[in-house]
Amino acid sequence: MMKLLGLAMVALGITCAGLLAGVESPSTSPATQPSTPPAKELTLDLGNKVTLKLVRIPAGKFLMGSPKDEKDRKDNEGLPPDQGVNGSPQIEVTISHPFYLGVYVVTVDQYAQFVKDTGQKHDEPSFKQTGDHPVVNVSWDDAQAFCQWLSKKTGKTVGLPTETQWEYACRAGTKTRFSFGDKDTDLGDYAWYSANSLDKEKGARMTHSVGQKKPNAWGLYDMHGNVWEWCSDWYAESYAAADKTDPTGPKKGMERVVRGGSWDGDPGRCRSATRTGFPDGRYNLNGFRVVVTAGVD
Repeated sequence: MMKLLGLAMVALGITCAGLLAGVESPSTSPATQPSTPPAKELTLDLGNKVTLKLVRIPAGKFLMGSPKDEKDRKDNEGLPPDQGVNGSPQIEVTISHPFYLGVYVVTVDQYAQFVKDTGQKHDEPSFKQTGDHPVVNVSWDDAQAFCQWLSKKTGKTVGLPTETQWEYACRAGTKTRFSFGDKDTDLGDYAWYSANSLDKEKGARMTHSVGQKKPNAWGLYDMHGNVWEWCSDWYAESYAAADKTDPTGPKKGMERVVRGGSWDGDPGRCRSATRTGFPDGRYNLNGFRVVVTAGVD
C-alpha cells in the first residue's frame, strides 16, 4: 500500500513539473525576448592597430547653460535677458536620440593615421607631446576632414558633436559647475588646467596624456581642461531660444564654438557651461573629440 502511494506521489510530481514548465515556457520563447540593447561602447579601427573608443550617451533632457548665481558665470552662458523663463537664463533642451561620443579627445597617434593616409599638413606644437596626448594645432576644418576620412574608413557617420551634445555629455545628469560638483579644489582630480599642467622637466604648461584623470559619470575623460574642444556649431553670444530639440546653432557666424577649457585655463574656464568661440585656425590650446550618430537606436 505504501509503495503504491509513493508511486502516485512521484507521478503527481512529474505532472506538476510539466504543468509548471508549460506555464513558464512562453516567457522564455524567442518571440517574447526583449530586443538586444545597443552596445554601450563602440570601437573604430583607424588602421595599424590604432583604435578610437566611443561610449553610448542616452537620449534625454537637461538644462543648458548656467544659473545667474553660478560662480564665474559669463553672460554668454544662456538665453538673452528678454528671452529667459521666470528670470532664468537656462534653457531646457531635448536630445532626442542617443549617440556615441569619444571617450577621449583625439590623440596624436590617432590623428597621425589620418595624416599618413591623406598627407594632411600638421604642425607640431612648441611643447613636446607623446602619442597619447590630445592632438593640437588642428583647425575646425582639419577636424572636419578627419571626421570625413574616418567616416569613409569605417562606414560610420562620424562628425564633431554639436554644442548641445557636448554640454549634455559633459554634465552627465548633473546641474553643478563641474560634472563632479562645485568646488574648484576638486578640479585637479578631473582636469589638467593652469594649476597643475606645468611639466617641471620641460618648465612649461602643456597638454597631458588623455585618460589620466577621473572620468565623469558617463565614462568620458578630460571633458574639463587639457584642450578646448571644437564643436560643429557656429558661435553666438547666446543660445537660440526657439530651437529646443537637437539644436545645431546659428546658420552662420564668424567663429566656431569650443568647449571645456584647456591646460592653460583657470577653473572658471573649465566649467560645464563655459563656452567661447575661435576663428577657424590652428591653436595649441585646441583639439576635438568625435561623435557617431547614425544607426545608434
